Amino acid sequence: MSPPPTAPAVARVPRLPGELSVERLANGLTVALVDNPQAPLVTTALCYRAGTRDEPAGHGGVAHFLEHMMFKGSAHFGPGEVDRRTQALGGANNAFTSHDATTYYFSFAADRWQIALDIEADRMAGLSLEPREVESERRVILEEIAMYEDDPWDALDQEVERTMFDGHPYGRPVLGTREELLATGPAELAAFHRARYRPGAAVLAVAGDLSSLAGAGRAPAEGRKRALDRVREAFEEVPDGGGSRPAVPTPARPSHCVRIERRRGEVARMMLALPAPAAASPDFPAARLLASLLGAGRGSRLYRVLVDEGQLCSWTAAGLSEALDPTSMTVVAEVLPGVEPERVEAAVFNILADLATRPPTAAETARAREVLLADWAFGHERISQQGLTVAADLALLGQGWTEATLQEMAALGREDLFRAAANLLRPERGSVLGWSLPAAGADRGNGSGEEAR
Repeated sequence: MSPPPTAPAVARVPRLPGELSVERLANGLTVALVDNPQAPLVTTALCYRAGTRDEPAGHGGVAHFLEHMMFKGSAHFGPGEVDRRTQALGGANNAFTSHDATTYYFSFAADRWQIALDIEADRMAGLSLEPREVESERRVILEEIAMYEDDPWDALDQEVERTMFDGHPYGRPVLGTREELLATGPAELAAFHRARYRPGAAVLAVAGDLSSLAGAGRAPAEGRKRALDRVREAFEEVPDGGGSRPAVPTPARPSHCVRIERRRGEVARMMLALPAPAAASPDFPAARLLASLLGAGRGSRLYRVLVDEGQLCSWTAAGLSEALDPTSMTVVAEVLPGVEPERVEAAVFNILADLATRPPTAAETARAREVLLADWAFGHERISQQGLTVAADLALLGQGWTEATLQEMAALGREDLFRAAANLLRPERGSVLGWSLPAAGADRGNGSGEEAR
């Protein structure tokens, strides 16, 4: 008997490779061990529940500022030494701050990865925060802010998000503002570190060839035990502390389609933000697959209509972030020279209206599912990304969230996407339509707050 037309055509769902075990130290630090011998490498990913949502009033950007300062000196590692030691051992490190979390990671050969634990434990216990280093890094971030403001896409994105999430941390720039950065010094950085950089507010993932730690002829479990012992040795003396995460207000979402228009750059750029569910919502898998159908790859609706057939845009995409609170689905497009922005806007709204009133075909649904699952699998080929995903899951959404969500997306059919589209792709019910138009030419309206057609 053949499956019904809405049944998924694909049953192959990727999963994170390796064997996962999770432990919790006495001081509250959650430790995830991912034993995956695909390469003689080990990645440590330390995810703190500390992002823009946790920042005190008047000191926006302190989470990102602190991320920079974590490389500028602690008790046993002086300014710049973290990078020097990493490079000398042939490793790599990086960090990133979001609205929900801040994450640090190191990747080393499997015979020398423990240095990452020493670094992380030392700077978790405390930072030097020398005024000279703070001032130097403040200048670096001020330059970052200026670069974002000068880039047409970044500037448009920040203004759209600010309007979409009025009164909510998701509407604030992760870098903060110039005024907030100038008001933030060593005392504020130290206070944020004390409150948020505690073992109980963090997850450490150790991913890679842990079996090799046991030595030749020994069971893989012995390698994982040795890795855990080394983690415990590095972190057990770091005391827990700090409080719970501060409450976050509900954003005042627009009740209609609000238009924003800016003059920047030499081509027209469009960004449409639509309300979307939080990552933990049961509606998230369908919304994520719907974003794939809309804008993932050359076969997506947006690319086919706006680029291939219509020749209106040079590129287009759609996306949906994984966030703790309700977030936004974004549709972006860069208009070809000589094409009227109104034509692109009308085409995008027609695409959304069509998906909200007619189910996609079974073939289109299968393509979106295949692209999404394949992109995820390719993106997780590296051990470093595997460790980062495990750490983020445990810190924010729960163990196994990523794989469970992939399973749910793989089980969705065209009727599921139709129901999601009918609920989400309704810009007239509340959205933000942002345009960044070429600097030359006549003005089109009076800025933000104008209702779109």
